[in-house]
Amino acid sequence: MNSYFYRGLRFRMTALFSLIFMVINLAFGRIIYQYFKNNYVENYNKYLYSRGQSILDKTEINPDIIALPDSGESIRVFYHNNEDQPVKVFQSPGTISRLAVPYRTSLVDSLGEYGVYLKKEDYDGRPVELLLTVSDAPLKHKLNQFSHLMIGITAVSLVLSALFAFLASIWLMNPIRFIARQAEGINTDRLGERIKYVKTHDELQQLAQTINDMIGRIEQEQQARNVFFAAASHELQTPLANLRAETELELMGRTSKADQELLSSQLAEISRLQAIVEQFLLISEFNNSGIALRKSTVDLSDQLLRVFSRNIRQIQSRNIKHHIQFSEQLNSFDCHVDGDKMEMVWQNLLQNALKYSPAGGSLFCSVTTAENRITISFENSISQDQIPLTGLGIPFKKGATVTSGSGLGLWLCTIIVQAHQGEIQLESKNHFFKVSVSLPH
Repeated sequence: MNSYFYRGLRFRMTALFSLIFMVINLAFGRIIYQYFKNNYVENYNKYLYSRGQSILDKTEINPDIIALPDSGESIRVFYHNNEDQPVKVFQSPGTISRLAVPYRTSLVDSLGEYGVYLKKEDYDGRPVELLLTVSDAPLKHKLNQFSHLMIGITAVSLVLSALFAFLASIWLMNPIRFIARQAEGINTDRLGERIKYVKTHDELQQLAQTINDMIGRIEQEQQARNVFFAAASHELQTPLANLRAETELELMGRTSKADQELLSSQLAEISRLQAIVEQFLLISEFNNSGIALRKSTVDLSDQLLRVFSRNIRQIQSRNIKHHIQFSEQLNSFDCHVDGDKMEMVWQNLLQNALKYSPAGGSLFCSVTTAENRITISFENSISQDQIPLTGLGIPFKKGATVTSGSGLGLWLCTIIVQAHQGEIQLESKNHFFKVSVSLPH
């Protein structure tokens, strides 16, 4: 069993209820045992007194008439003479001969014998005395049986109480589990929902209200972040467009190779910043009202070739061997999609492939078809044997590699592909990383 179970609230409740029940059960068990023990011993004593009185009533002196004891009983019949010396009339063989007489009506419990001492006045004034004993083994056996029975009942009741306490803890935890299940279903896409609860004016209601207040704060913070993304992106669009136009104009007027390389590099960085701004705008659009698709018939092969052409300088500068393969089974590469958003997907996936590929590596893009779906795959070499896939595509979560980014690009690709009823799959093994996009065709 998981060691954390013993730290859980359910185990603590079970242990507490069991401990309380055990203390109460032991206290009441002790009282009940003493009550029944005293009653049993009292009844047993009454039986011995009654039996001794019966024998004593049948016993006479002058002439001597002795009532013989039953099996298992021992008696001593005697009287005291005028010199107050005991005169034995009859005595059963055995341990009774070693017992001292208390000389007053009472119980005797000694040397493994249990009995009573009785005395009566005879007709001539001489007292007749009787000591009746039996083995104390049957009495002790009965008391031991009762003691073992009480111990067994206590043990069974303790186990049952622990079981019932565990079941009761499950029932008591149901409201908490109900709140937890609702909280699990609330994510960044469902921040408008709240935990439902019954007004009980207790800690459960306080817990649910606290979670709802926290969700409200998160919703407000996300709305503020979305507003910031949208405002910042709109504010950055104009200066970036101006920088791009000025850089392109300056590039056309330069003849020096060094100047052209510098300006080309600056132009590539401006393009990268513009792509990030477009991503922020898309994030803001998605968070506010979802992605609006403007579908049309688009030739995916033209898009892929255009994206590779746009990034050819970066590919050549890093000496990456690249190849695009189109399946011969496809007569047409047309798909009914949002062209601008799908081109953003190919741009992001290609940039990720170039980012992860080492200098001098390889990049392979393929377009295949199967079961009325078209699949576009980007497969690139990587320096390590494989890339951990956990966390890839989660916004603002940095990956495990040095070149990993914020995760926005892959997350946006997933959102756009899913909006087109498509699927995106990641795979990494044998020094290769592969992303596959499947779309209806």
